[in-house]
Amino acid sequence: MPISITTDIADDLLQQRIDAACDQACHAIAPAWPLDRAIAVNPHWGRIGRSVRQVAARMSVLSNINVFSSREYLAQAWDEGRISSIDLTCALSMVPAALTRALTEQQCIDALRTPVEISCLPLLIDVLDDDPLRHARLSWRQAITHQVSQTCASYFDERQADWQPEREQGLYGFWRDTLTHDHGIGLLMGVPDLGKRLSTLPATRQDAERWVLQRLGLPEAVWADYLESVLLTVNGWASWCAYLSWQAGQEGKKDSHLRDLLAIRLAWGAIVLECKNAASAQQAFTSLKQEWSQSSDVLKRAEESLVVDEVWQVALEVGYQRQLARQLCCAEADTTTAPVIKVQAAFCIDVRSEPMRRALEAVSPSIQTIGFAGFFGLPVAYTPFATEARRPQLPGLLAPALEVSDQI
Repeated sequence: MPISITTDIADDLLQQRIDAACDQACHAIAPAWPLDRAIAVNPHWGRIGRSVRQVAARMSVLSNINVFSSREYLAQAWDEGRISSIDLTCALSMVPAALTRALTEQQCIDALRTPVEISCLPLLIDVLDDDPLRHARLSWRQAITHQVSQTCASYFDERQADWQPEREQGLYGFWRDTLTHDHGIGLLMGVPDLGKRLSTLPATRQDAERWVLQRLGLPEAVWADYLESVLLTVNGWASWCAYLSWQAGQEGKKDSHLRDLLAIRLAWGAIVLECKNAASAQQAFTSLKQEWSQSSDVLKRAEESLVVDEVWQVALEVGYQRQLARQLCCAEADTTTAPVIKVQAAFCIDVRSEPMRRALEAVSPSIQTIGFAGFFGLPVAYTPFATEARRPQLPGLLAPALEVSDQI
């Protein structure tokens, strides 16, 4: 009995650590609102505790994503005069790391002609995809992203398909069932007998998370970073799942779709591992562990490499502000006769109203729209009669307190 109790406690502690790493990775993904109620969201909302350069370094290392403008674009802005020598000098004084390194203007200019080189840390599917003929087909990363995206498109569809899928088993269960009936993904990956290897598919989301983190043998300190890198391979659908989680949180509930999506991508590692022999699998584990055990050093080097890019980004901002200030100060009063306004419409200042305002004003010069710093609507969600088109009637960041529908 004591041995059993000790084992249970150890399992619980392990699950708590896995949950903490998964939650940290999920919290880094910013939500994306649907088109019918779109809201402009900072894609790095979940990373606001870090500096811009730290975020840029992480995005480059974890997913080969560029946060700063490319050096080619910045060089063009410099050549065209959109960034002046004064702007660059000002930027050098505004970036602490540039002051610490005593970075000069000439060093920054010279760096523009040198492409920045930052290593992107691999995932398990990357190190396993070592077939000499892999360049003649989709990479495993591309094929897996394609399959996961198709699954999500089917699962989250609301009004497009006539035959809606069964969703009672959740996203992970739906994907697991879908994959067993997908006979094309193996051909895309160059593994025609992939279907025969699905017996190793983790049965639940928790099994997938535990299998990967235990089997890979990565240091616990890098778990969250590895999981975030996994989510970034399907960042679009991850952002949608983060939106569902946000919506559930507004109502005091919890949503597991983002964790399910993470587990799906992790479970693919178990599948492709079956396509390799024991020696190849062990070699992949060794390579992956070696790469990720140095992740802190890789991130630090990336951050240092991007100091120049941060300086140029600040210089670009300063140059824009300088030119805008000049235009505002030198602007002349409009002496033309203003058209007679016949229609004036006030809108809440919101990205969703901008297309409507532009469309109205394009109809006639006698139509004028103005922005109002306030919120219109009621704290309700309206569902028209005989439809399922639920429409919140309040600002998108708030949750409706009441449900309203038509009645006959």
